[in-house]
Amino acid sequence: MPDPSNEVTIPRVEYDLLVLDAGAWRLLNESPHVAELLAEWVEWAYRADVRESSNAIAELFRGSGYGVSYTELARRRAVSTRPALTPEEIRAQTDESWARVEEWITKRRAA
Repeated sequence: MPDPSNEVTIPRVEYDLLVLDAGAWRLLNESPHVAELLAEWVEWAYRADVRESSNAIAELFRGSGYGVSYTELARRRAVSTRPALTPEEIRAQTDESWARVEEWITKRRAA
């Protein structure tokens, strides 16, 4: 037997309205058109979430220095990372580099 403390009394008119409302929701739930609309809404919500997260990732990417501005690139170019070389030092480096290339070519031909 049900516990009388769990019972709630409501007017008959309100009960009838609740029954009609439940029936309408049941019909709505069974409708193929509503199922299609819900599926489209789920897809739309998924794409909106992906778009938001993609935009957030792009914002972080730009903010982290990977997508630097032209101003930042110009600033970086203006900073010297090593001392300037004299023309003689540049020629010496070039000669050393060509010597390594010629040595490599000689070894390849000898093999």
